[in-house]
Amino acid sequence: MASVLQLISSLTVGGAERLLINFAASCGPGAGVPQVFVVINDRLNLDLAAELSATGHPIYFLKRAPGNRNPRIILTLLNIIRRHDIRVIHAHDSGAKHFAMLSKLYRPMSVGYTIHNTGLVNAWDRVKLRLHQRFVDWNIAISAAVERECQAVRLQRLFKVHNGIPLGAFCAVARERRFGSPLRLINVARIYPKQKGQDILIKAVSLCVARGLDIRCDFVGSPPEGDESTLLSLKAQAIAENVADRVRFLCGRTDVRRPLDEADIFVLPSRFEGFGLVLLEAMAVGLPVIAADVDGPAELLVDGSNGIKFKVGSAEDLADKIAALTAQPELAAKIARKAKDFVTEFDIANMRDQYFGIYGQMMKVS
Repeated sequence: MASVLQLISSLTVGGAERLLINFAASCGPGAGVPQVFVVINDRLNLDLAAELSATGHPIYFLKRAPGNRNPRIILTLLNIIRRHDIRVIHAHDSGAKHFAMLSKLYRPMSVGYTIHNTGLVNAWDRVKLRLHQRFVDWNIAISAAVERECQAVRLQRLFKVHNGIPLGAFCAVARERRFGSPLRLINVARIYPKQKGQDILIKAVSLCVARGLDIRCDFVGSPPEGDESTLLSLKAQAIAENVADRVRFLCGRTDVRRPLDEADIFVLPSRFEGFGLVLLEAMAVGLPVIAADVDGPAELLVDGSNGIKFKVGSAEDLADKIAALTAQPELAAKIARKAKDFVTEFDIANMRDQYFGIYGQMMKVS
């Protein structure tokens, strides 16, 4: 039976990886066209690999060492494609896209690609753009900000599909917040301050403490594999700002529900962000959220209604917003309630159904 291949380079702790697992779990028996999942590289979080395997779909871990050009990998992939009569490949990162493009040379298929962040297509040179336009048949933009960038470079067959979350899993642990002492902030993101802005939040914590706030902050996430210096740099910053005893780094967590449920306010200090999946998770749990006024998050938040926005890159403005929200617990509770109502339209099932609609269209033309 004709199937769709979901292709991703690695399965480490990150938003795209979590999204893929949640999508797989949402595709129960009889839910649309059959799905096959392939993870190319040997960079695997064992908990995530087990979670993906437990979804019951055909799962293949090729365990390629990054940079390895052994043709065995592409031959194995082609065998999987033949075995499952793959008609559509959905690539979820640039490495996976390259393998999909190679596979298309050997077998006619429809190849699609999700652009998961702003700035990605703008970074392509002329050759990369032409190759993409030649071999990629359709594209998914996860937000209007990403969509605008894709339109600017004239990507063909462009669909805007917002990311989704398994609402039931997060709403099940929701509770009414009551600010206590210490106030507990949380940020969930890859430890990559160049984009995610953890350094901005550390500085804001320091500024809040200087104003007399009793505050703690948990950073849930891991740095890119092989990058040890970034985490050390953030820890050094916390020491320099005299908040090392108020900041924790919880690396390697694959289940964020518990730390979210234990927090009072969620903060997303990103310098750029294609969507902000973790904002939806925090909203679903019942947390008031504060986020930088940038890209995808700006599309999700109505300032003062379902969230609070602060000036991108400004620790001072972020500290102001944290202090103001802390002083107005009734406003925080109102924001959290509105956010919880807002997030209902972002269930993973809605995203899945839109994906299935795209796959159906592409199978007809492949």
